[in-house]
Amino acid sequence: MAVYNRIYSKKKWDEVNKYNKNLMEDYLLELKSQKKSQGTIDQYRNDLRIMFIYILEELDNKEIYKLKKKHFRNYLMWLSDKGMSNARVNRLMSALRSCLSYASDEEEYEDMLEINYAQKVKGLSKEKVRTIIFLTDEEIEHIYSRLIEKGKYQQALLCALMYDSAGRRRECYGVEKDFADKDEHFTNVVIGKRNKKFRLLYRARTRQAYDLLMQHRDDECDALWTTKQDGEVVPASYETLYAWVISWRKILAEKFEPKEFNPHSFRHSALENYGDGTHYVCREFLYGKALTIEQLKILAHHESVETTMSYLRDKGEDELLSAFGI
Repeated sequence: MAVYNRIYSKKKWDEVNKYNKNLMEDYLLELKSQKKSQGTIDQYRNDLRIMFIYILEELDNKEIYKLKKKHFRNYLMWLSDKGMSNARVNRLMSALRSCLSYASDEEEYEDMLEINYAQKVKGLSKEKVRTIIFLTDEEIEHIYSRLIEKGKYQQALLCALMYDSAGRRRECYGVEKDFADKDEHFTNVVIGKRNKKFRLLYRARTRQAYDLLMQHRDDECDALWTTKQDGEVVPASYETLYAWVISWRKILAEKFEPKEFNPHSFRHSALENYGDGTHYVCREFLYGKALTIEQLKILAHHESVETTMSYLRDKGEDELLSAFGI
């Protein structure tokens, strides 16, 4: 499971210091008043919960205003030791700094939080930009088929939906449980970057996995994506979807060369494979015809063709060799 689910549980959260809980809820209300998206607010909630559970387990459940710079520095090191990327650690620290900045300016908290010590802790250095990992249609089909064989229909649905729609993880996470009962081509409206609202296109493989999932689900949870916690079926966290995708690396390695792909790899791969006609949808439903760059832009919900181009392979060397007849 994802790091968040290894740290957070309802039982632990019930024990968290009431002052810290109230501060978090007040801060989230402030974000709501600023018209932040629900996805952004949920992300801040998850990020801040990690800090307050850390205080519960490592710092005697103190009120956060009693902590000093060394405590926040140790928290940063603790996050890093959990195997989180530098970018993730810095994001968690940023959420914490923002929450404490709010508190230092808020009448109810400012007398106790005169100094934002978290602000004095430097973030981790930026990691090198990751190489974009592309997956072939054959590789994705193998992952999907093996998930179906294993009875992991929920993960198979995620695999199919990301590949059919070229949707981001956040967008796929926003898909509702009954999406396929409403429309046979598009999901419900989801929220993308910069709060853009749109529906994700899906095709045959997504429908197949969805039908299998619904045939085998017997819980009352209203969420599409679920997990078990303390023996109970509950909505899966955003981080859980990431953990599922990472676990598929082992499935790929059963038959193909190992690749360190992540959820965003499916967005890149979908656009690339739609663009060169190798996507199963092109083969089975479009008579082998590839999508144009303009069509890819619409599918990806990009503002410009240039952005869409940046998601595709750099074919400069191939074109140069072709020009010389090589």
